[in-house]
Amino acid sequence: MNQRGWTENQITEAIGYGESIAAPNFVNPLNGATRFVHPVTGRSIVIDNITKQLLHVGGDGFGY
Repeated sequence: MNQRGWTENQITEAIGYGESIAAPNFVNPLNGATRFVHPVTGRSIVIDNITKQLLHVGGDGFGY
């Protein structure tokens, strides 16, 4: 998380205020997932829709 430039507060901000986009869940495919884009940094995280597990933390320039 830190290596990709994220803080815990930014993850909370992305979930609360960022754009949400349906995303594939490669860990638990039946659960689905949501990608949240941080409103300031533009970086994304992916959360499992059922377990709420953080699946992916994107760094600067990561392509989706």
